[in-house]
Amino acid sequence: MMTMKHLFTLLLLCSLSTTTILAQNYKQEFEKFCEQGDTIKQKKLLEKWEKGRPNDAELYIAYFNFYVSRSKTEIVTKVPHPDADKIPKAKKQAGYTSEIGYRAEPLAKGFKYINAGIAKYPDRLDMRFGKVYMLGETYKYAALTQELVNVLNYSTTIENKWKWTDNKPLEKPEEFMLSAIQEYVATIYNSGKSQADNMKEIAETVLKYYPKHVESLSDLGIVYTMKGDLNMALRYFLKATAIEPKDFIVLNNIANIYNKKKDTTNAVKYYEQALKYGDTEAKELANKELKRLNRKPAEKTTTAAKVKTTAPAKKTAATSTNKKAPKKKS
Repeated sequence: MMTMKHLFTLLLLCSLSTTTILAQNYKQEFEKFCEQGDTIKQKKLLEKWEKGRPNDAELYIAYFNFYVSRSKTEIVTKVPHPDADKIPKAKKQAGYTSEIGYRAEPLAKGFKYINAGIAKYPDRLDMRFGKVYMLGETYKYAALTQELVNVLNYSTTIENKWKWTDNKPLEKPEEFMLSAIQEYVATIYNSGKSQADNMKEIAETVLKYYPKHVESLSDLGIVYTMKGDLNMALRYFLKATAIEPKDFIVLNNIANIYNKKKDTTNAVKYYEQALKYGDTEAKELANKELKRLNRKPAEKTTTAAKVKTTAPAKKTAATSTNKKAPKKKS
């Protein structure tokens, strides 16, 4: 199984397997120099590699890795103890925070190489998702959205026959692609309401090809909740639960909307369903709401609390059991 953290390594890698001894030597050497942090040797090797095997797909990945690493910056800030003014000993105690950033010029070079790689090898999903990840890291959500739309559109062209490192075919490529896309939708959601339209475009594109994709139906429900259109939100959540009646995230969101609409009967109905099928956290939340709603007189309905929407579900992107996740190099 591959998580979002593993997904990050798909491009920022120095992998070992290859189809020829020559290419293997380039990659092994590059990995060694990455581990040593020797950027001078990395650069010289990349130039040698480019002359020897200019059409090697892994070369584009290595270049991307090199320039992303060169672009990365980290600012460490000392944070005083919150009781420093009250407790003398606390003045000597402090924490630290770090902020990761990326310098524009080297990062642009990295994107130049990965764009060239995608143009030459459009069926390499690892290249595409590596680019998407870095667009997310640099908060370029409009570009990230367009890239995911491109992935979905091209996937139909090749009938989901995606390849991964060393041009090896992916097992269960459709499942892998959709799961990974849902991870990125969750990332966009976490950045706030300003990204609702980007979420909407991705979800609508998924549904164009996969009309029964529950996560995307749910995502549209979340989008309309963010926009304050509870009727449209409910419409999509109900479509989702009609397909997957035990999806407790969707059930919880339906209950929250009915709660907001002051429809206590239906709110209780769906909280009870969430309580039945949910995980531990979902059960606790549903039980809390049920206790609150059941305390109200049956003939009266007080103003419901502000609607709380459960975030898009993060699905683990599955990969083949014989595929080892490449190691990240900094």
